[in-house]
Parts: sequence; structure tokens; C-alpha cells
Amino acid sequence: MFNLIAIPFGWLMRLIYQLVHSYGISIILFTIVIKLITLPSTYKMQVNQARQALVSPRIAKLKKAYPNNPQRVQEEQNKIYTEEGINPSAGCLGSFLTIFLILGVYRVVLQPLTYILRIPRDTIQTAVDTLKTWMEQNDLATKYLTARPELMLLNYAKSNPEIFSDMGDFSSKLAGFENSFLGFDLAGVPSLKPENGWGFTAVMLVMLPVLSAVINLVSSIVTQAHNKKANPAAAETMSSMNMMLYLSPLMTIWIGMSVPAGLSFYWLVNSVLTLLTTLLIYRYLSGKRLEAINEKEKQKQLAKGPSWMQRMMEQSAQYTAEQQGGQRSDANRSRYADGDDGMSKKERQEYERKLIEAARKRAAMKYGDAMPDEEPAEKGSK
Repeated sequence: MFNLIAIPFGWLMRLIYQLVHSYGISIILFTIVIKLITLPSTYKMQVNQARQALVSPRIAKLKKAYPNNPQRVQEEQNKIYTEEGINPSAGCLGSFLTIFLILGVYRVVLQPLTYILRIPRDTIQTAVDTLKTWMEQNDLATKYLTARPELMLLNYAKSNPEIFSDMGDFSSKLAGFENSFLGFDLAGVPSLKPENGWGFTAVMLVMLPVLSAVINLVSSIVTQAHNKKANPAAAETMSSMNMMLYLSPLMTIWIGMSVPAGLSFYWLVNSVLTLLTTLLIYRYLSGKRLEAINEKEKQKQLAKGPSWMQRMMEQSAQYTAEQQGGQRSDANRSRYADGDDGMSKKERQEYERKLIEAARKRAAMKYGDAMPDEEPAEKGSK
């Protein structure tokens, strides 16, 4: 499925490499292009978050006014969102699209032989089998070859070209691929016990995942601090995410130490661009500019009418409220006991059925929907 994204991105990566003849610079330029593609969805998501922050004081008052009635809080919150033209689910599609694109990018960065050098798959598989046999004969672990085969092939084709002597010009094709950047090999794998000692390359291979994790952490801290400032009411909820705040950078280091440096380098460039983009959008969405954007988005959303999600939430709230309207405080008594509230059990059921039907009619008239077929009354009720 991700080939739908990886193939066109692969052509883009190949085009950039043909212009600059550097794998490292190609990754930088490629990541910039991807950021520009995903910028509209990122901007839309942050605009929606900023607009929700504007009404957060009103929602905070609701929670204080109805501390023991979450249903009432939800109803009033939905009303505020409807009045202000805020769609709580706006930006979610953009987030999924961004993740989908990133997974396509991931394949392109890890498969330079396929997407940049355009080497046929059967040739790559033959090379993988050849390298695996050589590694097993020399008692070398092959787990990285299984996980990241193309970058491993690139590394060994340059350091040990004799491995592929039976494959014609395979090694020479890879030898012409410029995968070094600032003096270190992006196809190399970080190690805390480097074979050739702690030279510049060994240090940089280890530093790449660390730097990526640090930038990732800084970006998360900046985002959390801004959200707390813009939306104090959500501070308590966000505090529960502190573990993820630190877990994500640790995972970046852990994964980065076990894969070729090309992936860590992409993560580093992407983290830096994400941080810069976030700061610029935060700066843009402030003061009177945010008020003007909020008013413009409000009128746009009100013209469209409530979103599908808002309509579902409102209908659900109406249904729940009407269902709970007949409940008694004494939970030990049957709600439908004969004679309760002057109605028999059957009369009570028929009454509540009509309430639900009336609520559906009101929703249909309000949103212009077609009325669903009326449900037949229960057998025996008239």
C-alpha cells in the first residue's frame, strides 16, 4: 500500500540526488519538500487547536459549575463549539495523512538502491543472499541485514567489494553512490564498541540518534508549554502525557542505535524542521491575527453547518438526557414498576418511545435530514 507514496517520492529523491550527487543533501532537500507538502494539514490542525484554546475558559467555567454532571458539561461544550463554528475533529484527517506520508518517506530513505539507483529487485535479493552467506561464514550477525538490507548492501559493497565479485558491476554501481555526508558514512551502523576506535565517523554515528532525540524532546516540550499557556484548562490532562514526552526520545535513541545512520539523519532533519515549523506557526497564530483567523473560520464553519461528528454528539446527548429524565433517585426500585409516576409500565414505555421520536424529528428539521421510518409501537401498546 505504501508503494503508492514511496514510488512518486522515490522519483523525487532520485531527481534530487541527480542534481546534488549527495545522499545527505538529498535527504535534507527531500525532507524540506515533504514538510512543504504536509504544511497545510499541519497549519489547519494548529489553527483548530488555537481556536479551541480561545473557548477553553468558558469550558473551564462549565466544569466548575457542573462538577458532578459530566453529561451536562458535554452538552454545553457541544453548544459552545456549535456557536463558535469549531469542529473538534478538524485536523484529524491531516494527522492521518501526515503519518501515511511519513511511512512512505521511511521506505524511500531506507531503500536507496531501489528508489535512487533503480537496481532491479531480483538483483538486490541475489546480493542480499550473497552477503548473508558471507556474513554467516565470518560469524557476523545478520539481523540488521534482515531489517535494513539495502543500506547494509551499500556499506559492504564499498568496504568489501570482493563479496559481490560474481555479480558483475554490482559493486561498481554502488561504489559511485555518494552516501557520505560531512565526512561520515550514512550507511554505517552506530556502535558503542567501534571496530576502528572512536574516530570522527564512529562519534557522529552515535551522535545522530542522540541529537535527533534531543531535538524531538525540545519540540515536544515547546508544544506542551505552548498548549498549557494557551489552554490552562487542559494542563491537568496533558500532565498524564509526560511519560510519552520522555519515552519517545528514548525510543528514538534505541532504534537509531540499531539501524544505519541514514534513517537517524532523516529523523534529525525532520525533527529540526518540525520544531521550526511549529515555532513559526505559533508566532503567526497570535494576537489580533488569531482573532481575525478565528472569526473567518467561524463564519466558514457556520455556513457549512454542524459537522457530522457534532450532529451525532448532539443527538446522542438528547437521547441520553431524555432517557435519564424518567430515572428515579432510588436505584433499588424498578424504573418501570406499574403505577410509578401514575403510569403503567406499558404506558411509560410508549411515552418514552414518543419522546425519542420527537427528538429525531427535531434533529431532522434542524439539519435538513430525511426522517427515518417510524419504529412500530411495541406489541400490545396503542
